[in-house]
Amino acid sequence: MNTTSGNIPKTNRSWSAPFTRRRIMVAACLLTATGYLLMAGPGSTEQSFCADIFSARRIVLAPLLCLSGYLLIIIAILRKG
Repeated sequence: MNTTSGNIPKTNRSWSAPFTRRRIMVAACLLTATGYLLMAGPGSTEQSFCADIFSARRIVLAPLLCLSGYLLIIIAILRKG
């Protein structure tokens, strides 16, 4: 019996996700991280009130960036090829 590996097909050992899907996922992760960074900031305490908590950046823009990042991750996962 011949035990050489000449008849065994070679497998592709690259990532399972194509290059465009990986780029979309990296962009989505960066978008989500940017959203969380925009939400960060000083908070209010009982001694001092910080009105920056109610800014449009923290209430509107940052959650929209996080949501769009999560949606892009879902799109990248479900994308064919």
